[in-house]
Amino acid sequence: MSSKKTSSISFRINEEYEKVLRKIAEENKTSLNTLANQIFGNYVEFELYAKKFGTLRMSTDTFRRMLDVLDEKSIMGIATRCGSQEAKEFILFKWKKINSKTVTDFIKIYFDLCGYGRCNMDMAEGDVTFSVHHDLQEKGSLFLKHLLESLIRATLNKDCVTTVTKDTITISFQL
Repeated sequence: MSSKKTSSISFRINEEYEKVLRKIAEENKTSLNTLANQIFGNYVEFELYAKKFGTLRMSTDTFRRMLDVLDEKSIMGIATRCGSQEAKEFILFKWKKINSKTVTDFIKIYFDLCGYGRCNMDMAEGDVTFSVHHDLQEKGSLFLKHLLESLIRATLNKDCVTTVTKDTITISFQL
């Protein structure tokens, strides 16, 4: 892990925000400085681009209810378009190029910051494996499976091996 350069900055914030942020930092057993870096990092790495790109936010329950009224064929179609076109466009919008790093960075951001689930990535000897645990039930697994598979095919032209359960997806591909 490389060490990043830091700089000092001083600014004023609303006293109520400070109280809440200090409480969050304490609950997470981290420093206020680390929490502030995480917040700024989320904004710079994702929020700024998501807003410019036109990304919407909705609750997990709302998304799950939307999936519940769709048939499997519709879910697969929407997820495939989302992965092969919209995700690809976001990658180009943010990073200006498509390669294995920008695609894996997008996948990490998609799960870490967009709320679709918790993601763990392993890379070993040219193999990449993403394990995702989510709260979207069976149709959510179907959606995420087709989104990720179509993203990897459309951007990296790679085949995937996918294992799906009600609450998890594990997807592997070679770089």
